[in-house]
Amino acid sequence: MAQDIHQIVTDKIIATLEAGEAGPWTYPWHRTGGSLPVNAKTGRAYRGINTLMLWCEAQSRGFSDNRWATYKQWAEMGAQVRRGERSSLIVFFKEYEPREGDGDTRKRWVARASYGFNAAQVEGAPEAGEPLPPSEWLLPEIFDGFVERTGARVLHGGDAAFYQPGEDRIVLPNRDRFSTAHGYASTALHELTHWTGAKGRLDRDLTGRFRSQAYAAEELVAELGAAFLAAELGLEAEPHPTHASYIGSWIKLLRSDPKAIFTAASAASRAAGYLTAL
Repeated sequence: MAQDIHQIVTDKIIATLEAGEAGPWTYPWHRTGGSLPVNAKTGRAYRGINTLMLWCEAQSRGFSDNRWATYKQWAEMGAQVRRGERSSLIVFFKEYEPREGDGDTRKRWVARASYGFNAAQVEGAPEAGEPLPPSEWLLPEIFDGFVERTGARVLHGGDAAFYQPGEDRIVLPNRDRFSTAHGYASTALHELTHWTGAKGRLDRDLTGRFRSQAYAAEELVAELGAAFLAAELGLEAEPHPTHASYIGSWIKLLRSDPKAIFTAASAASRAAGYLTAL
């Protein structure tokens, strides 16, 4: 059953990537106006793979509300899911209890399926607060302060954006080289996500997990990490300048390993959490 869940999620993400490969397409994680999907009852933001999946569902089905909940949770709030509405997969992880005599007592977590509905599918949903307007980048110094508080060494100049592990520094083109301020911010967040993986921070080494595909996996982590951070900061996420060159390798990675997108999304969430905690 757990493998089925991994495959369902992976097939959905592959279809999304293939749509982008075929022609002009806005990926669900390149969002206008930052908003993470949240549970309507608890108010908590979804994380990891659920952030990605619910963004995909919202885009493909035209939902602008970021609130989701199970059928039971909506009922507990006095709301009713409309007849005929189709649910969306939400993944949760349950601790696996080894059977006596298994000989392996390591803690393991197994993916399980839950199903939720968007507020747009519900009658009597509580009134949503005023949505955040698409950011006009009125206060770029707020973003600059966020970057400064991370303690990352950031240099500006040249034509390319990259994280240089040997020097432990981020290099970005000057801000005026970007067509939009959001493009600059998204690129900076992408490189900051790479920066979190260094030894002494999150020690993220994907070579053991992905071997020859580790580079593509790390780029996917950085792409998703930047999107998660942009949403938390209320910014628009734009593709990294090298994004298009990785689409094919990401599709190949996901086809070869149904659990890869779970690993990448989880690592991206950890990186985003690490940076916001700073």
